[in-house]
Amino acid sequence: MHTSLPAGHLPSEIVSMADTCSAALQNMPRLENWLEKLGLPVDTALVPLMCLQTAFFTPWLPPDTCLRLSRLTVWLMAVDNVLDAPEAPGSPGPDWPTARVEDWHRILDGHDGGSDDPVARALAEIIRDVDGEGRPGLVAVWRESMHQTLTGMRYEHEASRTAATGGTAPPPADYLRHGAWSIGVEQQVTALWALLDEPGLADRLPLLRTALHDAAIAVRLLNDLRGHHREQAEGKPDALALGLTEREAYERADAGLESCLRALAPLTAAGYGSAVALERVVIWHARMYHRFDPVRPGRTAAPPLPGSTAPAPSVPSVSRPKEAPPMGTEQEVLDAVASGATYDTAELAALFDRLAPVDTAFLIGTWRGGAFEHTGENAELLTKMRWYGKRFTDADHVEPLLCRDEDGAVYSCTEMGLASLREVVHRGKRSAAMVYDQLPVIDHFRRLTDDVLLCVMDKKGDPEDFYFHLTRVPEPDIRA
Repeated sequence: MHTSLPAGHLPSEIVSMADTCSAALQNMPRLENWLEKLGLPVDTALVPLMCLQTAFFTPWLPPDTCLRLSRLTVWLMAVDNVLDAPEAPGSPGPDWPTARVEDWHRILDGHDGGSDDPVARALAEIIRDVDGEGRPGLVAVWRESMHQTLTGMRYEHEASRTAATGGTAPPPADYLRHGAWSIGVEQQVTALWALLDEPGLADRLPLLRTALHDAAIAVRLLNDLRGHHREQAEGKPDALALGLTEREAYERADAGLESCLRALAPLTAAGYGSAVALERVVIWHARMYHRFDPVRPGRTAAPPLPGSTAPAPSVPSVSRPKEAPPMGTEQEVLDAVASGATYDTAELAALFDRLAPVDTAFLIGTWRGGAFEHTGENAELLTKMRWYGKRFTDADHVEPLLCRDEDGAVYSCTEMGLASLREVVHRGKRSAAMVYDQLPVIDHFRRLTDDVLLCVMDKKGDPEDFYFHLTRVPEPDIRA
């Protein structure tokens, strides 16, 4: 006897996998026809990989939207191939690739002159797609990212030419800055953001873009680790050729991935498609580079990279779009944490009383802080101090005032003393609380998520409670 599972009760992981495969299969012939019609210099053997990855990023979006992103991805590969191509006999000269890049910049700025260049015609078509379906403010972010891509690719092309003639190699910091632009992650994600229907996404951009940049640096390093021998043979500079050891590159990639995923945690917990899409992009690229070189996907697979370069969390499943989730108080507060927005004190008090307490072990580590108000005495003092957050080393050693100096480096401000952790009953619940050594102040904590705390400062003689939040951060983020 065979028992069937009703479609409405299929596990979300299966639904997500089926949506991904269906969208990819539908788009493969369409993308291949588009490449052949325009004559783009991209191997059509890469079409299945490009369609699979873009459908994986956002399986809840229509196949047409995934196809737009696939076109953008193969366009980036075409640009890379044009700039890497050896100079052909009869070409206008060694500066010809640079001139083409300038043409592409002009098309991004809205000056489409009807070029015969297939890469230029493809770009004009991609821009029409994004402009027609995207949100104007987010389209502007995508265009900025595309300009940075072209700048990064031109930089890498010129660095390769310089290296080929015995010139000076670029500084590693400059290489990574441009390499984060040219790897393509930022362009894919900002295009997705422009095409999503997510109310309030612009308010979340500061946090999202910081997480995205961390991801792009990490993916660039993973790319260099996987493709190092190939790029050496092609005469291209990469992070390893410029002085990073393999272990240093692994560790920096891990730190970037960890920082990105932790920063996204409040938004993915609230179900925002913008954050879920970025998380899936990060996981896809990390696992792909961990296993093979996508530039040569048809060759025998290389062994997995050593180290823990694939992020630990399992792939998030998305059964239906969550671009505009129902907003309970917890989600609204998480949104305020992510965007730096203000929030009503009475609502915070009611939520604080509902949330679970925490123990000392839960607090150990470094936390980034922020306020839910910006004009009160306490908020203004923290702003003046450039308050960053708190560090809990153990129950008897707490640095309550991590601040930033004028150069942005984090240090422990000890002018008001240190603190310790004690169990305190507050508003009917026993929880770990932070007690200042020299001030009549106790900070009480409640758990919003595994990585976000809702906190209240109880200051003797002050009738008003001051609410703030803490978000767990990895140590590499502090040292950066």
